[in-house]
Amino acid sequence: MIRAQTTRVRALVHSVLLTQQFFVPIALMLLVVEAILTYAIIQRVSYTEIDWQTYMQQVHGVLGGERNYTKLQGDTGPLVYPAGFVWIYSLLCALTNNGTHVRRAQYVFMGIYLATQALVLMIYRRARVPPLVLPLLVVSKRLHSIFVLRLFNDPVAMLFAYAAVLSMTRTGIRRWSGLLLSLGIAVKMNVQLLLPGAAFVWWRTGGLRTTVVQLVVVALSQVVIAAPFVYAFPHEYVARAFEYTRQFNFVWT
Repeated sequence: MIRAQTTRVRALVHSVLLTQQFFVPIALMLLVVEAILTYAIIQRVSYTEIDWQTYMQQVHGVLGGERNYTKLQGDTGPLVYPAGFVWIYSLLCALTNNGTHVRRAQYVFMGIYLATQALVLMIYRRARVPPLVLPLLVVSKRLHSIFVLRLFNDPVAMLFAYAAVLSMTRTGIRRWSGLLLSLGIAVKMNVQLLLPGAAFVWWRTGGLRTTVVQLVVVALSQVVIAAPFVYAFPHEYVARAFEYTRQFNFVWT
């Protein structure tokens, strides 16, 4: 009797932690926990100003009519992000009373954070990752800080990047992966690091023709998103938004 009960308990634990049987309810529970935790962080932990005001100053220059990227500046430096960043943060500027309502921006980034976590969970589901590792997604102090206490543009870029990765795992929406990846690149150029892997997936799933079409979509959408800047000052835009001469050093902070 005891041995039978022990066997059933072990089977249940195995099903919950190591199989896909309970993946969806566990993932939904984690998202609810994340929503509560992230809201509490916004309420209780002080926001730290690093780049938000600079972002607002940079987009104010664009909203004021400036199209020369070399003349768009903020307190912490020049504008070095592609045009997608400008349009998204212009919208955030409008939603936050010209950037003064920071708490409202934090709630927007809370939504971005939860959406990103949902995308990652769906990718894990497609990859058949065991639920045992899912709690690791909610324990990162740095992730919460980057999203809702710093309001950096990295979360916006990665939202599109993860959406692109997820689309590559689904045959029905794979054709949108190039556009989604391009939207991430349009926010921050480091998303281009996903291009080699994406090209490999396109080639394996659709051959050379699909790969070329997707790369053309990536390139043309960049031109469309940046049209006002490319038309007026193309060299200045490319030199600043995609400055490949910059050195990127990893420093643990």
